Amino acid sequence: MKLPQDKFCVLPWISLEASPIGTVRPCCLADDEILDDAGNKFELSTANFADIQNSDHMRQLRQQFLDSEQPQTCRKCWSEERAGRTSKRMHTLDRLKHMGISDTWTADAKPLMFLDLKLGNICNLKCRICGSWSSSQFATEELNQLPRDEQKKSHAYTMLRAGAWPRDNPQFWDQIDSVVDDIRYIEFTGGEPFMIAEHFVMLQGIVDRGIAGQVEIHYNTNGTQYPEAAESIWQHFKTVEIAFSIDDTGERFEYQRSNAVWADVCANLDRFRDLKEIYSNIQLQVCTTVNVFNVRYLGDVAAWLEKNRDSFDFVYWNMMHDAWYFSIACLPDTAKKAISEYLNSVETIYRDEFDRIRDFMNSGASTDGFMTRMKIADLDRKRDQDLSAVAPELADLLQYEKHEL
Repeated sequence: MKLPQDKFCVLPWISLEASPIGTVRPCCLADDEILDDAGNKFELSTANFADIQNSDHMRQLRQQFLDSEQPQTCRKCWSEERAGRTSKRMHTLDRLKHMGISDTWTADAKPLMFLDLKLGNICNLKCRICGSWSSSQFATEELNQLPRDEQKKSHAYTMLRAGAWPRDNPQFWDQIDSVVDDIRYIEFTGGEPFMIAEHFVMLQGIVDRGIAGQVEIHYNTNGTQYPEAAESIWQHFKTVEIAFSIDDTGERFEYQRSNAVWADVCANLDRFRDLKEIYSNIQLQVCTTVNVFNVRYLGDVAAWLEKNRDSFDFVYWNMMHDAWYFSIACLPDTAKKAISEYLNSVETIYRDEFDRIRDFMNSGASTDGFMTRMKIADLDRKRDQDLSAVAPELADLLQYEKHEL
């Protein structure tokens, strides 16, 4: 694929991301949602793909790349690249290079080849690095903390209502049908995608149309679900990548991903391994999101990955950017120093990744850690948990004492 310049991204030309609440971005890491020409956020309850792709907002973003600029909305990729990491921009170029994207680049959109679909916020977990935007359980927890007369005015209530948009909007599925012949790659994240039944209906429609063999699918799943009915659908697609979100192991995994049971996730992984033996188009991956809660224990995560390395086709170390107070880039300097020493000491096949994680952490603007401690304490109180009990080393580095906050 011939590109106009070194810092070029193809996603504004060929991709749209549907957020869990039905707004739209060029990709999942873009800071800004796409606006219509009146300055309002596009919503998939009313907008169509063509209007979104051809909006002034998107044309201006594409022109910035053509002019060799680095758009501010793409800051997460630029920060990772400065730390020597492979950003989503770079990963996508490699991921899509075989899909026949034309080498002609203007401000006009190309056919929509890539859809990143977060089809609502239905989820059975309330992970600490998540929020009501992406998890109905998280939103429900927040809602239940409020007096009844305040609930319907709350952000959590708004997110619960907004997260139902795919079930309230038949027009969206018609839009999918109108572009499906051009689609080559679909990502399903969430919420928890295996709990969103409508997407299996969509995939069956692609199978029935006879074009599943040209479509690649990627999932990010929390690993707690095994969709029995999917087997008969998935076998028809070109590839089906299933990426499990494994940020830690054992008790710390359960602390970070409330409602999850580590033993159940491991049992599901065994079932997916068996499925991979049956269908050659199935690929299994792990996505480890590096954040405040697990960075001091990445050696344990790496050891688990190495033990199970024959099970997975790919491992991706994902940097958490938002919420900022759970990003390792915002840790206090004293914590960064100790964690740097820890990461340097780990013997692992992921040495290069660990070095880049360390450099990403140290390149960020440090804080005093107060907001991080406050947010941890708030969740500890709501869930009757204590960071000090499950991650004492981290608690010491953060100077965290639940009862003092």
